[in-house]
Formats: sequence, structure tokens, C-alpha cells
Amino acid sequence: MKQLRDHKAQGSALFTLVSGIVIVIAVIFFLIKLAGSGSFGDVNETTEAATQTRIQPVGQLKMGDGIPVGERQGDQIFNKICIQCHAADSIVPNVPKFENKGDWAPRIAQGFDTLFQHALNGFNAMPAKGGAADLTDQELKRVITYMANKAGGTFPDPDAAASADAAASGEAASAPAAEGAAPADAPKADAAKAEDKGAAASGADGKKVYEATCQACHGGAVSGIPAVGKKEDWAPRIKQGKDTLHKHAIEGFNAMPAKGGNGSLSDDEVKAAVDYMANQSGAKF
Repeated sequence: MKQLRDHKAQGSALFTLVSGIVIVIAVIFFLIKLAGSGSFGDVNETTEAATQTRIQPVGQLKMGDGIPVGERQGDQIFNKICIQCHAADSIVPNVPKFENKGDWAPRIAQGFDTLFQHALNGFNAMPAKGGAADLTDQELKRVITYMANKAGGTFPDPDAAASADAAASGEAASAPAAEGAAPADAPKADAAKAEDKGAAASGADGKKVYEATCQACHGGAVSGIPAVGKKEDWAPRIKQGKDTLHKHAIEGFNAMPAKGGNGSLSDDEVKAAVDYMANQSGAKF
């Protein structure tokens, strides 16, 4: 019996020893495989990719879409910033939706300058610059023009306008002063300029003013407003006479804002636009 117990003890010890050796061999095997897989990396690796990986900064800054500030166009700004509130399927209340003429018409009627000031400084729930403080004034003008014109507006390209203004300023600065002009001649020159300005205003292009300011509401997109070309809409208004129509357009009447919301228009420009619309609708002003 004692010999049997000794035999069993020896067998158990042998099994334990063999198991330990197998475990050690397995651990060594897996360590070799792990090292060979490259998981530990090679600290001596000198390829360009490895070098760049070692020296790269902890944080990296990406400048938006890679477009320098000041060069972003209207559609790019809309798709990046304005679409969050002004998307065609926006659920934000009281916000004009993209390409929705009914939403944009009363806003376009206020004129570009008003829209720009509201966007620049913020208006009601609209934050200044739509919350994008890095937008330049020119970029803001581009995106306003883009959205408004997609909804029936006819605002001119702000970049073309800026180029024209810059060219005009350059010509004025480079123009030589008139020789022999006495200080007493200055009032006469100012009077001549004022006279020329008045002559230009009296010859205002009614169609051009209509397309830039009045068309948004009087083009037929807004119900309850006389649409150009519809004689039945204009007949009772034409009967009031030209002077009454001019007065209402200049000073405002009912829901009609003064000068169609574009305070930069002269009285003569407003009158020219009224005459154009009325004549297109049956009048003979």
C-alpha cells in the first residue's frame, strides 16, 4: 500500500513538472510571435513615414474646408453655416427657407442694405453673422445675395459691385485737379454736381428699380399684392391717379413699406418704378 502511494505521488509531481514546462514553452512562443508581428514597433525604424509619425504634434488644426477667409463664395457659406437654419426643410420657426419665394418676398422687399444690416448685426432670433464671427462683410454680402436670388431676388453680384466701386474710387483719386480753379468756384462746381445728380434721378430706370426692389412682392409671388401685368389688380389703384400712387409708394401705405423698404432709393426712382408697373398693367402714365 505504501509503495502504491509513493508511486502516485511521483506521478503527480511528474505531471506538475511537465505541465509547467509546457506553459513556459507556450509563453515563450507567444512572446516571439508578438514581437515578430511588429506590435511593439521598431524604435530603430528610419523610414520617412516612421519619422513623421514620431515628430507629429499631439494636436492638429484643420482650417475649415481649406478655403481662406475672405474667399468663400455664397453657396459654400450657405452649405456650411446658413443651411443649419435656412434649409428648405428647416423646422426653425419664422425663418425664411431656401428657395421659398413666399418666405423671402417681404424680406427682399426691404432692400439689400436692410438685409445686410440685419445679418451683420443680428435681428430678432438671428445672431450676428449667423453666429460665424469670422465671416467678412463681403462674404456676408455674397451669401445674402445667393439666398435671396435663389428665392426670386435680383440683387447684383456684390463682387462685381465692389470692383466697380474700387475702379471708380481709383479714377477719382488719380484725376488731376483743375488748373486755375479759385476757391470761389467750388460752390459753382458743387451746384453743377447737384444739378447733374438731379437730372440722373429724373431719368431713373423704372424697370431696373422694379427688378431690383419691387419684383419680389409685385412679381406675383405674394398673394394680395397687385402683380405687374394683371390689369384687374391695378385698375382700382390706377383710378386713384399717379400722384396718389407715388405718394403711397414713397411714404408707405397699409402693408406697403416706404419706398418698398429700400430707403436708398430716391423719390424719382420710386416714381419711375411705380409708373413702369402701372403702365405694364394698363395705365398710360
